Amino acid sequence: MLSKAAKSEIVEQYSKVFKANPSVVLVEYKGLTVKEIEGLRSNLKSVDTELAVVKNTLLKIAAKDTDIEQLSDLLSGPTAIAVCENDPTAAAKVFVDSTKELPSLVIKGGIVEGNVVGVEEITAISKLPSRQEMMAQLLGALSSPMSNLLGTLSQLQTKLLYALEAVKDTKSETSEAKEDSKPETKEESKEEAKAETETEPKEEVQAEAEAETEAEPKEEAKVETETEAEPKEEVQAEAGAETEADPKEEAKTEAEVENKEDKEES
Repeated sequence: MLSKAAKSEIVEQYSKVFKANPSVVLVEYKGLTVKEIEGLRSNLKSVDTELAVVKNTLLKIAAKDTDIEQLSDLLSGPTAIAVCENDPTAAAKVFVDSTKELPSLVIKGGIVEGNVVGVEEITAISKLPSRQEMMAQLLGALSSPMSNLLGTLSQLQTKLLYALEAVKDTKSETSEAKEDSKPETKEESKEEAKAETETEPKEEVQAEAEAETEAEPKEEAKVETETEAEPKEEVQAEAGAETEADPKEEAKTEAEVENKEDKEES
């Protein structure tokens, strides 16, 4: 039997705890042995959850003007209270797993992050990753982009070095090509100028020869034409002379005939 001072102390203790708005789970422990209760308490303690068996009347007094007051209807019968100030998911996992091993253990309900939850909600919460698991996933998610970023930066640095080396090689090859091409260009230009100088007289001689070759037939044709024309002119002159001489001779002959006839008649 607790003294009044002990009861007042328990009420004051839980009143302060409830005002901090922790997550709370109420379970019925009827049928559990002391050993089983101690084992459950030890498992909950490993996830920063305190399990205690407190008179329902004292809990109701301590819960006044707090969120826990919403659980007053569940504070009946052999009830144990688990207070979790850090990770309610981990506590829910312990309770759900324990009910599989301890059939006498019954989850009645609770408050998680200020919300009243029943057995189904606590079971659903137990399937979520714990805060520690979520932190590990978060760190993995954060470190993964960082590692990817470092890998990308390393690749970019490598590509940049390769690009700079390629540019350096290209410049050196270009400068060497320019140096090699300068003397060749001068020599080639001299050879081309010499070749042009040599080819120009040849072309001029060839052009003159072709012009003379073309002109000779024309002159020969002209001479032949003149040669052919001269006999024609001579023939025409002779023909003209003969033509002019014929009438004179005919007239002379006729005159001689007439004179001869006159002489015969006389």
